[in-house]
Order: sequence, then C-alpha cells, then structure tokens
Amino acid sequence: MVLLPAERTILAATLALVAVCLFLVWEKGTVVSLDGYIPSVYFAVLLIIIGQVYRRVRKAERIALTTHILALFIAYSVPAALFNILLLPRPSEPIDAMLVRMDSWLGYSWPGFCAWIAQYPRLSDLLRQIYNLTLAQLLFTFLFLGMANDRRRLHAAALGTVIASLATIFCWALFPSAGAAGYWTLAPEVDRIVRPVVSSAYGTELNRLFAEGVPDVSSLKVTGLIGFPSFHTVMALISLIAIWPYRPMRFALILISAALLPAILIQGGHNLMDVFGGTTITLISWRLGLMVFDTQLRNLRGSPQVLATAESQASG
Repeated sequence: MVLLPAERTILAATLALVAVCLFLVWEKGTVVSLDGYIPSVYFAVLLIIIGQVYRRVRKAERIALTTHILALFIAYSVPAALFNILLLPRPSEPIDAMLVRMDSWLGYSWPGFCAWIAQYPRLSDLLRQIYNLTLAQLLFTFLFLGMANDRRRLHAAALGTVIASLATIFCWALFPSAGAAGYWTLAPEVDRIVRPVVSSAYGTELNRLFAEGVPDVSSLKVTGLIGFPSFHTVMALISLIAIWPYRPMRFALILISAALLPAILIQGGHNLMDVFGGTTITLISWRLGLMVFDTQLRNLRGSPQVLATAESQASG
C-alpha cells in the first residue's frame, strides 16, 4: 500500500488509539458494541481501496489525495470518539463554574443569550442547522483541497485536526467540563423555543457520566462529551484557515463561521471560554500541522524518487 508521509502519520495515530482503547476496555471491563462503528470502518476501507487504485493504477493523484484523507479521518474518528468515552469517569470536579465566572467578566451568560434568541425562533432553527453542519464543513474543505491538489494545506489541515483533537481530549481529561448547559438550567419556555442541541438535560446527563462512568458504551445516549475546549470551534476554524488562499471559498466560509459562533454558543451549550480555548488550540495545531508536513517533505530527500513525486504533488 502506497501512503504519503502525512497519511502514514494519521494511520499510525489511529492504530495507536485503537491499541489504547483495547487496553482500556480490558482494564476497565467496559462493554463495547462495535455495531455503530462498523459502517464507518467499512466506508473508510472502501475509500482507501479506491484511493490506492487511483494512485497506483489510474495515476490520478487528486482523487487519491482526497479519498485517502477522507478515509483516514473517518477511521481516526472511530477510536478517538471511543477513547474519549473510555476515559470516563473523571476523578476531578468539572470546571464549568470557573468558566461561567470568567464568562461573566466579559458580560456573557448562556441563559441570557438563549433568552434573547428565543425572541427569534426562526433564527434559532437556522443556527441549529448550521451547528449540525460543522463536520460537513470540515469534510468539504478536505474534499476541495484534495481536488485542488493542494497537498500541503490538505495534509496540514488533516494533521492539525488530529493534533487538535488529541489536545482537546487531553485538556478535557485533566479539567472535565460539560459546557454551559451542564451548569445552567434554562427556563422551560426558553428551552421549548430554542431547543438547543446540547440542552440543560443533556448537560445534566454529562455530569452524571463524569461521576459514574459508562459501563456499557452501547447504552450511551449522548453524542459529545467535551465542553472545554470546543471542538466545533476547532473544526470551523481549521476549515477556514486551510481554505483561506482560495478567495471565493474563503468568503463563503467566513460567512458560515460568523454564523457558527452564536450557533456553537447557543446550540452547543458552550461557555464563551470554550470557544476561546478551541481557537487557541486551532492556531497552535495548524502551525504544528504545517511544521510536521514540511519536516516530512524535507526528510524525503533521502529518497530522490519519492521526493520527486511528492514535490510534484505539493502546492500552496
């Protein structure tokens, strides 16, 4: 199988997480059903096969780049999500009270913001849809950069996303948080109108999981655990930074990202500090992604044939 350096790095990170997850399952005795993950794994394998055909037989590197990154990102997401769950319960107290206090210094209150948006139900519904499309925005960015044959920005974005996800999980593991939704309880009428994706009831369930853990992953009824830092912020900003040189796409993602900020806060049940944390991790991870890519490209000088192929594919 022919994989480029960044692709091998993401595959190695995926396999390492799989090994860690297997150890945690064995050590904790957690029941894990893979039924919900198998379709994603099969789809990733199919994309890898397609990518190998286009890289080795059809010599269409644009398609190969795109399919490989999409496949590896999907494959990485499976053990990453499972790893996050297997870290439960967390021994330390959630830090949401501190984050809410810091938000108040800036004049921000999640219940106050939700009460304001409740005056505009259609806007709230629009923000919910935008919030649910954050992952699709990142995958679109991978697709666009791959088809543009911009290997440097594509692989930097993919590497940066992996680095950011690990940093996010590490921060949450040390300082667990359920977000503003885990601290506040919305007024019933506001909750009925806004219908946040991450509601107060959802936040209450997260706090219970932080204390009690998850003996059976298949029984888990939540889709995300991390309040601080906000990984939705990471996905949105990585997309915007990676696609920045492409002016039409840049303006489109600026508009989407501008709408994503209130969507992350309201529908994601986040503190303002969660967004600041996600922004900081994004900027650091993007630079690290570029550094890893550039270092790997320089290291290919020991293999002239591979270097020639890599340099002919690299752009941006």
